[in-house]
Amino acid sequence: MSTDANFNTEFRVETTSLYAVGLVFIIVRLGARLKKFGLTRLQPDDWFMAQNILWYTLLYVSLNEVIFGGGSNFMTQEEIDTLTPESTAMRVRGSKWVLVSEESLVLTVWSCKACMLFIYRRLTQGLKQLKIVNAVSVYVIIGFIGVQIALFTNCRPFYGYWSVPPSSEQCWSYYNYEIVEGCFNVSADLILLIIGMPLLFKARIPLQQKMILLIIFGMGMFVIAAALLCKVYGLYPPLISYSYLNWFFREASVSVYVTNIPVIYSFLRETFPQLAKWGFSTAKGSATRSNGNSRHTRPGGKDIAMKPFNRLGSTTDEFDESPKTQSQEHIIQYKEPNAYKEYNDPYTSDHSALKIHKDVTFSVQKESPEDDDLESGAKRSHHDPSYSHSMTFVTAR
Repeated sequence: MSTDANFNTEFRVETTSLYAVGLVFIIVRLGARLKKFGLTRLQPDDWFMAQNILWYTLLYVSLNEVIFGGGSNFMTQEEIDTLTPESTAMRVRGSKWVLVSEESLVLTVWSCKACMLFIYRRLTQGLKQLKIVNAVSVYVIIGFIGVQIALFTNCRPFYGYWSVPPSSEQCWSYYNYEIVEGCFNVSADLILLIIGMPLLFKARIPLQQKMILLIIFGMGMFVIAAALLCKVYGLYPPLISYSYLNWFFREASVSVYVTNIPVIYSFLRETFPQLAKWGFSTAKGSATRSNGNSRHTRPGGKDIAMKPFNRLGSTTDEFDESPKTQSQEHIIQYKEPNAYKEYNDPYTSDHSALKIHKDVTFSVQKESPEDDDLESGAKRSHHDPSYSHSMTFVTAR
């Protein structure tokens, strides 16, 4: 089956554009990880993505070779009847590229699955969901082995894959192999989406940032749709055409995008701090400072005026004869109580739990008369200037 010039041109433009975007994503991701960890501390998913450059590039080259190299043993009876030695040689070469493209697709998309599973393992470390991730990992490995067996046993003898004309229908249609590959591929992608759904719905982040996750999940659904359409255009007789190659490459490309976007977004949040705050509203209480004094506004418009504070042993104002306010801060190695889980960055595996412990003492000078809950404190402050409130803040860095 041959293609026309318009199809060939559109195919090259589309595949080149998709490939360029995917390659940029991979390079940016690896560059960010190298900058953060260095070569010796890269995670397994980084190495999977690094070698995926080879398979993704091989897939791009092989598909274009099939289209522009004179076709394959995927032929109509009319084309078989008009074969010449030259066209036969070209189709033999093209048929070998078809086999390369099939294997390249499997290696590309399964490498992406492996990357996502490593990310899920870091996200669920220490949680009961880790057992589910491990079970899915086993299923993905079994699926990969099953697909490889199907590919290498589907056409017998093996060189029938590039025989022109084909020695059997399986050698040009890959029918049995495509069914096996489609079942394992689509089912694994569905499971990966299902695992990620609770992480999406339980994430306590603003809607704006949750939209990024929704986009990623939407792209994951597109990957599944592309895999299904690839099989439809390659196996369903009324629709069989080289259009299946378009969906072939779309599936692989969007898989690469989905796998790299979370890491790239994490890198952008670290590079541009404002992006990490995007969508977060300000606290209900706000503080303003004027002429060396600070004023804390409580919900409902109730104000408490406070003297500013400096570090231990310093005064807030040289000429201020009011009681001096002191603060003390020091860095300690913080140990989490059993009731709390230590936060693990899914893209960083060796963060230590360093905490800042800060003791602050401040004096209340003035309060809003409507503030009933501090009324007794205000009276004591009026009669006893040494009266103060003590607060302790524990923040994480």
